[in-house]
Amino acid sequence: MKVWHTLALFVGLSTAAPNLVQDSVVAEFPHRKVRRAQTYSGSTILSPAAIPEGAPSGYATATGHVTDLLDTSGLTELPSHLVDRDDRDAALQRREVLRKLRGVAAVNDFYECATSGNPPKASDCNTVITNVFAADQLLAVSPRACLLFQYGTCWGFFCSLCQQLSTDTDFIGNQLSTAQTLCVQGGSAGTVVGEGEPQWEAGFIRSGGSLPNYDVC
Repeated sequence: MKVWHTLALFVGLSTAAPNLVQDSVVAEFPHRKVRRAQTYSGSTILSPAAIPEGAPSGYATATGHVTDLLDTSGLTELPSHLVDRDDRDAALQRREVLRKLRGVAAVNDFYECATSGNPPKASDCNTVITNVFAADQLLAVSPRACLLFQYGTCWGFFCSLCQQLSTDTDFIGNQLSTAQTLCVQGGSAGTVVGEGEPQWEAGFIRSGGSLPNYDVC
């Protein structure tokens, strides 16, 4: 049975810490079938995400919030093969309906890899992804609030940028896996950004770094 959770302690944060030395440890995390994050208007219990049974002793979860806004000029549209499978058809249908109504697309996911700094180790981020998936948890995230998943040099994060939203650890794990594939395995910190409502971001920074906050609201 999944339990609703969200965020409590707030830590000041701002822009992603990034890239230099590559970590040779590579892991494959196939995307799970998930539903996209949804706008959520219900009440929430403010707490970090759960730590799954069997997690290593160094694995921890915490909460934070985003602060300084960044523009979206460095973002690149996510490759279609990395979009969640069950979301892709629904997103295309929504885009087509909106395109007919007003000529615009509504749901886009983007990413950005950091270009300087000290990246997290891919092996540590692999541990984060494994334990995010293992938590098997429903979550509600307040506007401008973040869930943090920490192990060794790696901090994983999932933030709601504009509105309160509901999601689960499978969706978060998929986005972290994408950030790992596109950025961390290449020796960079990185962020995936969902621009359609409710807007969110997920990715990895070096432990003790600061979180990005893209201006997509």
